[in-house]
Amino acid sequence: MPNVIDYGWMLLMAAILVSLAGAIIRTTAALHILQLEGYKSGRFLRWLINNPKRLIDVKEGMAMGCLLVLGLIIAFLKLRTLVLPLFLLAWIAIEAYFIVRRKRIKAKKPLVYTARARRLLGLSIALLAAAVIGVMLLSGGLSLWRLTGDQLYSQFLILCALTFWLNQLAAISLTAANVIIYPLEETIKACYLRSAKNKIRKLHPKVIAITGSYGKTSTKHILNTILSQKFKVLMTPESYNTPMGICKVIRGQLEPAYQIFIVEMGAYKRGDIRDLCKLVSPEIGILTAIGPQHLERFKSIDNIARAKYELVESLPGNGIAVFNDDDKICSGLADKTKIKAVRYSLDRLDDKVELTARDIQNTSQGLTLAVEKHSGEAAQIETRLLGKNNVYNILAAAAVALECGLSLDEISRAAKRLEPIPHRLQLIPGAGGVTVIDDGFNANPLGARAALEVLESFNHDQGRKVLVTPGMIELGDREFEQNKIFGAEAARVCDFVILVGPVRTKPILEGLREAGFPKEKTIVVESLAEATKRLKNLLKAGDVVLFENDLPDTYSEDV
Repeated sequence: MPNVIDYGWMLLMAAILVSLAGAIIRTTAALHILQLEGYKSGRFLRWLINNPKRLIDVKEGMAMGCLLVLGLIIAFLKLRTLVLPLFLLAWIAIEAYFIVRRKRIKAKKPLVYTARARRLLGLSIALLAAAVIGVMLLSGGLSLWRLTGDQLYSQFLILCALTFWLNQLAAISLTAANVIIYPLEETIKACYLRSAKNKIRKLHPKVIAITGSYGKTSTKHILNTILSQKFKVLMTPESYNTPMGICKVIRGQLEPAYQIFIVEMGAYKRGDIRDLCKLVSPEIGILTAIGPQHLERFKSIDNIARAKYELVESLPGNGIAVFNDDDKICSGLADKTKIKAVRYSLDRLDDKVELTARDIQNTSQGLTLAVEKHSGEAAQIETRLLGKNNVYNILAAAAVALECGLSLDEISRAAKRLEPIPHRLQLIPGAGGVTVIDDGFNANPLGARAALEVLESFNHDQGRKVLVTPGMIELGDREFEQNKIFGAEAARVCDFVILVGPVRTKPILEGLREAGFPKEKTIVVESLAEATKRLKNLLKAGDVVLFENDLPDTYSEDV
């Protein structure tokens, strides 16, 4: 009858496979974060250093570490033959347990299995498998069934330890795969961009580009609605504001019938917008505002201004640049612009400003205002859009529409058809007579202030005002101060405040406390899901809830 150790290698193979299964699960989770970070290895590794618990299970590490120590004790006491099968079964059971109990966090923006993502996942898993096979080759482990005694048991310990650490450090394997595959991805990217560039040159629509720290997406939607009265218009969807996102739209949706192509342009560093302009060759550019958004990446407001102004610098000699003149930095940039500069402002017309808004009424039902040209011509605007910041967005869109040949009356008629942009001060009737204001995609001080003004516009006798927020991010060294100011402003408007994420919301909490906001009316939770559960017990008919900002999955504190 064969000795039980003769079949130990079969259990070891099972242990290795279970460990690799755990590694694949962790690799997929890491790939999700890498994708959110734009496949930038440096940013991904910084995220991993700051959030190790999101990908490394400390409890599993301790359990498996104890098991390995036990394995060494077994080897020392020469009890291998008796307990080896039990040791490997315990290894398999513990690995399987932690795979099953692994917390599934519902992603706000799930992993998209693009061709690039699939290539990365496949290569990363191949690297993990290659590491195991490599160690087995070096140590003779591929012939486990031929080994006996001490040699066999040492192989068990080495391979168990290896597969465990590969499991825990799957993110490192993914980073290596990302570095290895980078030249291939850059080659593929260059081919796609060249194809898109050739197509847009051939079709030659009028390209209108929009950039700025705030208001890009809202202005894009408003402009699309207005121009669609007279032209066949294509706009980049959602937040498709990167080279590959815009490239995808051009290659997949742009057709000869489209007369105008509206392109939203985002940037994380200087040169990004210049590259986008080389791709689409805009004729009209809108600069909505310059502020501390993404200051963490740009390092200074001056860098942000220079990056955004690349749009204006890329316009042709007969191009048109549209500026928010109430923004001091934008106004200064307009002063130095050599091509035609069109400026808009709130409640001000002078030699520089050509378009303004007067008699602004901001209510819970929407906005009313009068748009007036420098010539004195005016039109009344009524829209269901909320918030004073949307006045600026309407003015920017109106300025471009006028340059494209529309009249103020046509703009006024289009404004009545404007739909609230999803997650940007979007008014939603909630269950049980509760009103919800979804401002989840606003993440800047100006937008947060405007959202509180909208919340304040609801009559107090209608019910209580509740704020749910994780605060603002990527504001660099201004982040603490701006969130603290936001807390003080919320204290003036709100009856209850729910803070999502105890670490990130500390400055908001400090602002609330200093403003004298009641401690018992402040709730701090770990996640948006927990906030939603608390709201069910808190809200009653007539209450109004503002959801201000919804942080990306990379900032989640729910571990």
